Amino acid sequence: MTKQYLLANLLLFCFVQMVNAQPVTLDPTFGQDGISVIPNTTEIRLLEFDNSGNIIAVGYTLEENKYYLTVVKTNSEGALDLNFGNNGIVKGTEINKDGQIGLRITNGNKIFITGSLYVDQYEASIRTYLQYNEDGSVDETFGENGKIIISNTNVSVTSLHIENDDFLLFGGYDSNPPNDPLILKRKYDGTLDESFGENGIVYLTDNETYRIYPVAIKILRDLSILIVGNNTIPYVVEKSAFCKISSNGNLVTEFANNGICSITSENPIPEIFEGLVGAIEDNEGNIVLHGSTYHMDGFQYRLFICSFHSNGIINSYFGKNGFFNCYNGGAFLRPIYQNIIQNGNKYIAVFQDKKIISINNNGTLDTMFNNTGIFICENYYFKEVKFQGTNKLILGGSYNDSFSLVRLNIQSNVSAKQPTAFDSSNIFPNPAKDILYLKTEAQFEIFDISGRKQKAEGRRENAVDISSLNKGIYFIRFEDGRVEKFVKE
Repeated sequence: MTKQYLLANLLLFCFVQMVNAQPVTLDPTFGQDGISVIPNTTEIRLLEFDNSGNIIAVGYTLEENKYYLTVVKTNSEGALDLNFGNNGIVKGTEINKDGQIGLRITNGNKIFITGSLYVDQYEASIRTYLQYNEDGSVDETFGENGKIIISNTNVSVTSLHIENDDFLLFGGYDSNPPNDPLILKRKYDGTLDESFGENGIVYLTDNETYRIYPVAIKILRDLSILIVGNNTIPYVVEKSAFCKISSNGNLVTEFANNGICSITSENPIPEIFEGLVGAIEDNEGNIVLHGSTYHMDGFQYRLFICSFHSNGIINSYFGKNGFFNCYNGGAFLRPIYQNIIQNGNKYIAVFQDKKIISINNNGTLDTMFNNTGIFICENYYFKEVKFQGTNKLILGGSYNDSFSLVRLNIQSNVSAKQPTAFDSSNIFPNPAKDILYLKTEAQFEIFDISGRKQKAEGRRENAVDISSLNKGIYFIRFEDGRVEKFVKE
């Protein structure tokens, strides 16, 4: 093999790398030059896509030192829907902006919100359910005038999971001493599901070996419940920890170490806090977690990603002994709004309200992403990020103290696939009752919201009989890898 041949191949490799490694850019076709700014609002906390692909954003508006729940609707291109609420905006009751808030779009395309709201007869904020119609009006058929107040509770909520059609999960701790951490299960009428744990509550401690304060909740494909946060036993330092419980609230002792995994990341500097803030179950069944540490000097923090196999054992092939360090340095700010999402066979992690980082599935920096592996937002910050179709990211946050939606173009070699994404639709009608039609013939598979396969077709078809499916949300995956969401009526 000649030197000239080796040099030619090296130059070819470098050329291919340069072609594939393209910058992440604002999408000029979205909003105004990539940003949609909603006046007379303050900050987006959550966003979701309705059944028609419109964007529903929820957050708050600051007025006279009070924060008011705010809901906004735009089309898929960021244009405000002036037929929604008052010229595209609904401003509701006063909200505790530091409380956990949840958003989901129901099968009937209604907007369900839960948060810590101030209601007339209470001085303190209290957990409340609200529901709005597609046009932003209050759903009078829900609860009492569109509202359900969860009274007689002493639980401080630190996390929640509301993606299921039948129940909600709330993680937090008992407000009364000894402030034991817990997870509780409620129905959509506000009542506790007494078949879960003990009268609807599972305490996340044995007061001897573990005491896990939940920061995030994830329902896995096997319908078990993953709870991530930090363990305060022993009491010297708080450690990253997660546990797994069954759908009825029993600790899954076959998982990790008798159901509990309390971990120490690769860090030479002692810390007084280490905790997990998010988790996903990736396409291979691995559990990928996002966390942070707070160092003893009080001025250093570090963000990390770690990977575990489905049995709760560390994935040593990921990064360095299972860990990938995202960032070191700076004054401590616990990154509550971190997130991590699957991106084909890679991961996109977001943190510090401004940074997006791409990570290969072996735990190394994906330098093909934006040429460096990192994209930093300028002049705006975000609290939420979701894929929209293929190769686009929607960010929701604030720009000049107003609601802002931002759309980023992600280069084609980083295929952005996510089950909840909105794609250029190949299916109709949506919702559908008995038959789901395809605009072009295709092979496909259908999964329920828990990831369980319900149907598969190896032949090319242009219609699907879905009459046997239960009512709910499903995903259809085509042979080219595209995934679309539909609702079975």
